[in-house]
Amino acid sequence: MTEQEFELILTKTVIQLGNDVTSGTQYHSPDAFEKRVYDVLIEVAKGENIRVSPTWHAHAFPDIRANGFGVEVKTTNKDSWQSVGNSVFEGMRDESVKKIYVVFGKMGGMPAVRWGQYEKCITHVRISHAPRFCLEMEKPEPLFDKLQIPYDDFCRLPAKEKMRYIRKYSRDRRKPGEQVWWIEDENSLGIPLAIRIYTGLTKEEKIKIRAECAILFPEICRGSRVRNKYKDVSFFLLKYHNVIAPQIRDLFTAGSVAGKERGGHYLSRSLKAIESEMREAALRLDGDLIEEYWLVNVPPEQRITQWLKRADLLATDWKPSEILFTG
Repeated sequence: MTEQEFELILTKTVIQLGNDVTSGTQYHSPDAFEKRVYDVLIEVAKGENIRVSPTWHAHAFPDIRANGFGVEVKTTNKDSWQSVGNSVFEGMRDESVKKIYVVFGKMGGMPAVRWGQYEKCITHVRISHAPRFCLEMEKPEPLFDKLQIPYDDFCRLPAKEKMRYIRKYSRDRRKPGEQVWWIEDENSLGIPLAIRIYTGLTKEEKIKIRAECAILFPEICRGSRVRNKYKDVSFFLLKYHNVIAPQIRDLFTAGSVAGKERGGHYLSRSLKAIESEMREAALRLDGDLIEEYWLVNVPPEQRITQWLKRADLLATDWKPSEILFTG
């Protein structure tokens, strides 16, 4: 089967998937959508002398293989055609797959589904605790044009050689005033991080970050005398946003975030001021991130309720559910 023939199968598959996601929410979750992609691909490929099957491991890349072609399935709940992809190291790549495509389900806004050639949809490398490709299905500018190496050649490089390209890419993208430092990943490879100071962020960035931290760490609602209650917030900011906050408690208790009123309960007022942003963060944050810090994967629509239960149990001098998200 040629690439053109397989792409025709993908086109027919995506048409059916588009009908599926617009007619209801049955396939809007990542697991349900991935299974539906697999089922529809099998249906469309009937009679085409092609065998569709999962790749060799549940966590292998890509998700589906078919006669040397691979399909990686991605979804987002946002009204966006962007998503974080796989590790640049592709340590669990299925070696039987030679050409990879992505099938992307956009469930936010007007739900829709598109397919694209994987290497052409990779537009950036996101660097936190490990470098991962970022995908853009709309007007992509392929990363490998910037790296000046074809994707297939990049994939065959040893991990240390891949990092040589990632280092240069990161250095070239630094903004004025940013510094690069290095951490180690599981392969003991230096990963560049452009570190920023919290006070230098824009007002919008500060509010977005504070809302994410508030949702992920309801323990900030503990009493003011509890030691180290902001420790995990500091690690999160560094790990996922490359941000250092020298006075971490000021994110939630400083007068600048609690309003002009002096005295009283600064923390409750500062959270009330970003209530809508916290709601948005609860819906937007990746399920893996919620599970990492809450130790359970909570559906987006249930996260505020779950957060209030956790915060009420942790708070000692106030009751969050009586003040926050009451409307």
